[in-house]
Amino acid sequence: MKTIKVTQTATEKFAPDTAVFELRLVAESKKHSDAVAALREKTEAVTNALASAKLAKGELSASGAAVSSARRDGKLFFSAHENMKITLPVADIRLGDVTDALEKSGAEWSQTYVLSDKSHKNALIQKAVKAAREVAEALASAANAKLGALASMEYVSQYGGGVRMLRAASFSDAAEPEQIEAQETVACEWEIA
Repeated sequence: MKTIKVTQTATEKFAPDTAVFELRLVAESKKHSDAVAALREKTEAVTNALASAKLAKGELSASGAAVSSARRDGKLFFSAHENMKITLPVADIRLGDVTDALEKSGAEWSQTYVLSDKSHKNALIQKAVKAAREVAEALASAANAKLGALASMEYVSQYGGGVRMLRAASFSDAAEPEQIEAQETVACEWEIA
């Protein structure tokens, strides 16, 4: 069986729908208990600063505190750390409150815009398959062949992280986030005669 195989990608830009703030809190000390206490203070400071944003349950999550030890210049020290995440819709009016609170908290943080709504995937896949067929028809015509039935199709998946756009914290006060480019790729194979 003779075939033509075409891999095609459909790309389009979409407005992000979700803002994700990620925080990393770290406290170090020569004593385990001091590192834990210093981390607790930092965590409470961030939580208190975020109180003005009136976050609902599930909008703020934390990894839980962890402590590791290491030797530096022959001396033992302890590092306590915790990661926190805030997830809100881009249209949420509290985004400014969260940004202000994080700026005041002194915590290390970053903001990412993501496209959580996956409804664009099917439209892009259909667009990629249609474009692949057009290319296959052109190839078959150029070779004086007739395009037959679809023999196989493969979805060429993207990385698992989803569609994201990182925006540095210093730019987080921008009025509108940039659009995010999303793409879907398919590999289609048709019989030719």
